[in-house]
Amino acid sequence: MFYYSLFYSNIAFNCYSGKSLCILEFGSDLLLSKNKGLLKIIYIKKQTDYMEKNFLLALMMLLGSTVCNAQVGIGTESPHSSSLLDIESINKGILIPRMTTVERDAIETPAEGLQIYNITNNSTDVFSSGSWKSYLFSRESNIVYVNSLSDLPAPNGSTITLDETKMYVFSGFVDISPNQLLINGAGLRGTDPQKDIIASNISGAVLKSENKDVYIKELAVAPTSSSTQAYDFTGESSNFCNIFSGCSVVEIMGPSLGVGNISGFKAITIIQNYWKVTDGVKIGGTVGKFTSDLNNIVGISAGSGIEFLSNAIIDDVDISNNYFVYPGQTGIKVNTNASIDRGRLSTNLFRGVTNPLDGIDSYSFGWSMRQNTNIPDSRAFSYIFFNTNTQTTAIPSQDTFVKIAGTTEVIKQQRFTSTVNNRMTYHGEELITAKVFVVISAIAPKNNSNYSITISKNGLTPPATAPIASATGLSNNQSFQITLNTEIDMESGDYIEVFIRSNDGSDDITVNEMQFSATD
Repeated sequence: MFYYSLFYSNIAFNCYSGKSLCILEFGSDLLLSKNKGLLKIIYIKKQTDYMEKNFLLALMMLLGSTVCNAQVGIGTESPHSSSLLDIESINKGILIPRMTTVERDAIETPAEGLQIYNITNNSTDVFSSGSWKSYLFSRESNIVYVNSLSDLPAPNGSTITLDETKMYVFSGFVDISPNQLLINGAGLRGTDPQKDIIASNISGAVLKSENKDVYIKELAVAPTSSSTQAYDFTGESSNFCNIFSGCSVVEIMGPSLGVGNISGFKAITIIQNYWKVTDGVKIGGTVGKFTSDLNNIVGISAGSGIEFLSNAIIDDVDISNNYFVYPGQTGIKVNTNASIDRGRLSTNLFRGVTNPLDGIDSYSFGWSMRQNTNIPDSRAFSYIFFNTNTQTTAIPSQDTFVKIAGTTEVIKQQRFTSTVNNRMTYHGEELITAKVFVVISAIAPKNNSNYSITISKNGLTPPATAPIASATGLSNNQSFQITLNTEIDMESGDYIEVFIRSNDGSDDITVNEMQFSATD
């Protein structure tokens, strides 16, 4: 048993054979010799097509007369014992057959595992389980992985301007001090919001954006000086600001300026974040919608969790399911001159906070508040009355409703006003269905008196189908009461009044007492 190796240029063929090997020689271009069973190229004068063809012929003769034990080395004289083919190179690669999809599909009876490079799809295709499977190569990625400051663009002064076509994925604690990131429309995110943190001690904001969309997810910010805040974002009416899930702001080296400022934007959405800072977020400028949901706000010691600045002009505010937990201070503050068309507070928890609200309350125009701790639910209600009234209500004719005369007083009102006697005007952004309750007391002016009351909306004559309540068959000078319960749909500016009519003549009547209430 002999062991043979055949070398051609940088190719080695090793095989075992029970046969002796003859020395092959092709003119003076190629000389092979055997030394202790090792076959070597000992002389190559020149490389020509003729030589290469003859070498291949020699190789075929060798392999044809030898039972090989499957080892081929290219670029190495020592193929690994576990390999059929072992290729080593530091400056060359492997090219497998390249063809179009049409050419691939023309291959007759492809073997399982057959591979080609598909130039139609730029993919490596493998024939597997009776069909071709394509493995696409990723195009140039827009993802930039950031493990340290050196992975970011070079600062210009103290500003690092990001590429707006990229998504920057941060891993671990990345201190960019003394710089700030100008986001410039790029996306920012981490993969572990407990560990992926951008930190800086810059005097200003760690993250800054000017009139671009903002997208941040699962990436914490640590302002590390007393003159540093996390965010300074400004946007236009076409821009969106999204701060999603795990974008904590934490102070790890003492007090800072807090979360920072966000101004403008078509929509500002802050969801599922944790802030442990001296001061919260401040919202200003013209904003379409502001949303804060499922945020955990702790550590506030010099400000508010959420503050709307005096220059804020906002269409809609939705603050729901947030957790404000810190001693003293304010939860949500709306500064004087801030304009919010509609606001909704629902299921927020305030623990330890001295002033859950500052600048608004449950009954502020345009606001709806439900199920917040230490904050009454929003309601619209009104209660007016008169006692010992002496004003007579003139009845012009039988079966004609007229407004009851008398000077009414207000007991309590929210989102209603009563600037006119026997009138309640609703003021609120939302449509309501008011539950109306009326009780009147009077004295019948004659025998067989018969009176009815109803509710007039906006001064109109009540329709024939309007709910009424009546007292009939009354004796002269008999005291009587009429009670009416009904519901009326109301929008802002609508008003309601109590009307009365005589069903048996045109006798005037004095209503001595009246209680009139409405609530949503």
